[in-house]
Amino acid sequence: MEPLPSQHSESKALIRKELLLKRRALEREPWLLDSRVILRQVMTIPEILKAERIHCYVSMEKEREVFTLDLLEWLSLERKEVYLPYIERGWMVSARYLSAHSLEDSGAGPPSPDPLILSDGDRFDAVIVPLVGFDRKGGRIGYGKGWYDRFFEALSEKGIRPLRIGLAFGFQAVNSIPSDPWDELLDLVVTEGEIINCLTMRA
Repeated sequence: MEPLPSQHSESKALIRKELLLKRRALEREPWLLDSRVILRQVMTIPEILKAERIHCYVSMEKEREVFTLDLLEWLSLERKEVYLPYIERGWMVSARYLSAHSLEDSGAGPPSPDPLILSDGDRFDAVIVPLVGFDRKGGRIGYGKGWYDRFFEALSEKGIRPLRIGLAFGFQAVNSIPSDPWDELLDLVVTEGEIINCLTMRA
């Protein structure tokens, strides 16, 4: 059942609108340059280096999300099992990704791999998520669909707790994200300037 709207949800909608406008205005070259800096930082995270199974979003260029196609390729070359989000009947499931796969516009969500190989495997070591806004304690604003909140909740119910990593540009930081009971927090946020340990910030 979908949660009822709250005052927090309305506040998040305003923050989301402002940050999306800002991010979509990024010129292509600075967007790619800062994305590459962020990806280099991700490649130094010990948990990523040790991980065997990683779930990672596919960046949408029109939204100027932190570019992840190079990261997906690197993860595959590092012989990690890579999975991508796929939206099926309003729920986010996982699709296997191999470097030989092409990525196709799915229309209703992020690009999906072709051929599409859905997986019911869920024991991920890390999940790399997109975001619109964040705070240093791991609060996250997404697109308002609740896909990742439900995804993390379903994993938690099975006793699975992968490292949750958000990728963002520094200007997407907010002093404090309004929180609803169903919101799932991030463990790390990686920007072009730093790797933020949200677990430490919450301690």
